[in-house]
Amino acid sequence: MTSNLELARIQLGRGEPAAAAELLAPVLAAEPDHITALVLMTHAQLALKRPDLADELARRAVEHAPEWPDALAALSRVHTELGRHEEAIATAREAALRQPENPYRHHRLAWALLEDGRHAVEAEHAAREAIRLDPDEADFRITYAMVMKQLNLTDRARAALRDALALSPDSAVARHELAALDVVHHHPFALGRLARGASGLVGALRADPRQEASRFLLDVALRQFLVYTAIILVLLAYLGWRTAESSPGVARLFAALAALVPGAYAGYFLSRLDPALRSYLRDLLTHGRQRIALGAAAIAVLPLLIALAAPPAWLPALLATATFAGFAVRLLTAPVDEPGESGRGLTSHSLLLIAGVCAAVGVGVITTETLAPAWRLPVTLAAFAATATCLTLIARRRRTTPPTAGVFLPL
Repeated sequence: MTSNLELARIQLGRGEPAAAAELLAPVLAAEPDHITALVLMTHAQLALKRPDLADELARRAVEHAPEWPDALAALSRVHTELGRHEEAIATAREAALRQPENPYRHHRLAWALLEDGRHAVEAEHAAREAIRLDPDEADFRITYAMVMKQLNLTDRARAALRDALALSPDSAVARHELAALDVVHHHPFALGRLARGASGLVGALRADPRQEASRFLLDVALRQFLVYTAIILVLLAYLGWRTAESSPGVARLFAALAALVPGAYAGYFLSRLDPALRSYLRDLLTHGRQRIALGAAAIAVLPLLIALAAPPAWLPALLATATFAGFAVRLLTAPVDEPGESGRGLTSHSLLLIAGVCAAVGVGVITTETLAPAWRLPVTLAAFAATATCLTLIARRRRTTPPTAGVFLPL
């Protein structure tokens, strides 16, 4: 029985909750109220996304050992998973009071406070106490970094994650979170930071190939680059379109910039990107809706090149074509909404953008005299119908999409 418990503990540490549950099942069958087995099985069931069963197991453990800190900490985790944050905080506090010199009790309290979202300062104190009691544990540094992120202190979060990597160089979670700071907290022209974040995510995947969150965020980072490139093209092509009739020379200048600037932007990013990621990016562009985006990009660039030498009368049509084709590229390269989502169809973000554009078109047609009177009503109705359709699709997706689990689930 003891060997089964130790092996189950090892399997949980390796991220194999199913194997741990198999080892614990015969122990609980022979002794249903075995406290250690109940606590370990609680953690296994939480990792297997069975919070209701974990709740039952944790309550049984606390019922038979109400003063045992391990049982209280396990129940606190269950409360957090089920969204019962006040109960999670109270139970974690009780465990910390009963075992104040155990850093894991303060670590659990920090996460209970952090997940609640309203006690970031108290979470910082608990995370600091865990680090004070065991300064060599990398997980405690990661937790402190999560608190700093919630407080929008990204420099301190980066420092804590670097400390975690110094203690545990192979920590996939620390690598992921450090790279996520570069991917999420940057402006469109911080291409060096975006490339660094993408390379960091590759490092996280090498450390733990099962990190779906790292794979998802890597996809997001590369698609962000594609989106920014498309936005630059659309903006410059649109400015050329708007000036085509009044100033053909300025319109040609914008056409040249729309063709050259996105290329220079992309070239700079690729020069800063890890060589292995360049081939990943090429693969990304040849799958799903990205293949259509490549065609749309060609349709956008070709009219820009023709506009450099075309007669002035052709400029409005050429630059309008480039603008709309670039907008299509922007929609098709948007990041997916959830980890594991396929690249088929438009994302919710793209649908929301289409809805906004269609609503703006409908309002513009009503309030201006751009179109002939005979066309105003049908165009307005079509624009608002498209808006309603996009919003309906978004609402359906949000109702049917389950919440995504977090990357780092501390015991």
